[in-house]
Amino acid sequence: MHLLQVVFPVFYCAMAACLLVGGCGSDQSIDAAPNTSPKYSLNRDSFLIEDGEYKSAYSTVFLLGSASGDLNGDGTLDEVAVLSENGGGSGTFHYLNVLLGGGVEGLKVVGEKSLGDRINFDFVDIYGQGSVSRLTGAPIRPDDYGLVVVGYYGHGPRQAPGDIPEVYVTRHWKIDDGTAVEVKNK
Repeated sequence: MHLLQVVFPVFYCAMAACLLVGGCGSDQSIDAAPNTSPKYSLNRDSFLIEDGEYKSAYSTVFLLGSASGDLNGDGTLDEVAVLSENGGGSGTFHYLNVLLGGGVEGLKVVGEKSLGDRINFDFVDIYGQGSVSRLTGAPIRPDDYGLVVVGYYGHGPRQAPGDIPEVYVTRHWKIDDGTAVEVKNK
């Protein structure tokens, strides 16, 4: 079975469950961005994703997961998204897009970060008031509010890119002076 056949149904079921129980992650009050579809970015090329994907003459990009919350403490809804790009070769490259709200045009990409080739994406989240760690079940501390966390399986140092990823990785980012910056040792 293809990874996307597994990821998309699980993602949409999880999102539906979040809506039924009143939301995921944070229960803080934040202003929603204008009702427009966000423009994502890869290699500084902007595009809209429709029905979970974007096709260009050179590649296909899939939206694997996203989360909304307040990244920079301004009370405005921001977003993070994990994208998967395949240009027809053997590689499938994964990226994190970090988008800040608050402008007239809606969400704007302020960070495009590589997650790697042929990873096995698990989740993306924004820590906020009421958030609980998906890994430990512990409540998130207030000084970690606004952090982005991405969990996935990557390749170990002795694995070939075509092998099934075996090493679980969590990476964190924060907004620093309007830019997404990775936080090490979190």
